[in-house]
Amino acid sequence: MAVTLKDIAELLGVSVNTVSRALKDKSDISEKTRFRVKEAASALGYRPNLNARSLVLKKTHTVGLAVTESDNPVRMEFCEKLRSFAARDGYRILTVSLDYNWSSSNFLAIEDLLARRVDGLILGATWGLTGEQPLGEQLKECRKNGIPVVLFGQAQTELADCVEIDKADSAAQLTRHLLECGYRKITFFENNPDAQVLQGYRQAMEAAGFADKLRIVPAYSVRMEAAFAAMENFLQEEKELPEAVIAANDLGAIGFLAALRKHHISVPQQCAVAGFDNISFGQYTEPPLTTIGYDNGHFSETVWNMMIRRLRKEETGPAKRERILQKLIVRQST
Repeated sequence: MAVTLKDIAELLGVSVNTVSRALKDKSDISEKTRFRVKEAASALGYRPNLNARSLVLKKTHTVGLAVTESDNPVRMEFCEKLRSFAARDGYRILTVSLDYNWSSSNFLAIEDLLARRVDGLILGATWGLTGEQPLGEQLKECRKNGIPVVLFGQAQTELADCVEIDKADSAAQLTRHLLECGYRKITFFENNPDAQVLQGYRQAMEAAGFADKLRIVPAYSVRMEAAFAAMENFLQEEKELPEAVIAANDLGAIGFLAALRKHHISVPQQCAVAGFDNISFGQYTEPPLTTIGYDNGHFSETVWNMMIRRLRKEETGPAKRERILQKLIVRQST
């Protein structure tokens, strides 16, 4: 049988209300009493009834997290840091994975989180989000029901708060670095032809007077294995090797390094390689990978702070937007 507050109260000879308030660290209960209550609760194996508490408070103290690329190391780190910030404030994170490109299964995954009565929703996506997409109706429903939503990634909607990564600036920084290193024939492998990163790449190349050197190669996956195969195919089809290649992310760049090594193409002497995300493994590749990324601790805290302010009603106005700039990390691959 589950241990109740009454069991603890009878053991200590105090009221149920005292036990309840002590477990919540209420300041009107002495530190000595709080210690005794918590010690007794631990000894008896007491666990709070979260379902009952949710019914009373009409809150579940859970926040839904829906993300693409959930197996990407940088995204995994973000999720872990977000969980720690949520736990600090008394919340649990329920996570679902989304497809890289928009699909109906993403709509159903988010519906599943909402059906679990989450108090808020955090959504990270690689595609642009607008109110006209199917997701737009979900965002409108959340707003109508008072469920705060925080988006991160690429969003074009005023229906929710957003922490945006300035990917155009990031791509421009990375491209300018390669140009400053003396590379001119810079090929960009990208899985989304409308991505902000391509805007930054084009902008930097055109500003430097090398618009005629622009080269964009569609890459329909951002995984190492697929990137390895894409580079092998590229090397077989192309007569002239580019001076530098930019991958859509670091996992893709690592796949490129492996393919170039297999074909005895030295990096960066014959072809430089750069990526996005600054995953920790990138510093241990051969050669170490030049990349651009953000501080995951700062990023996840920014996302969580947006959410907790809404949950606590500290922020009640129109949707807010914050922009995160990424930092260039130069290593030996360029």
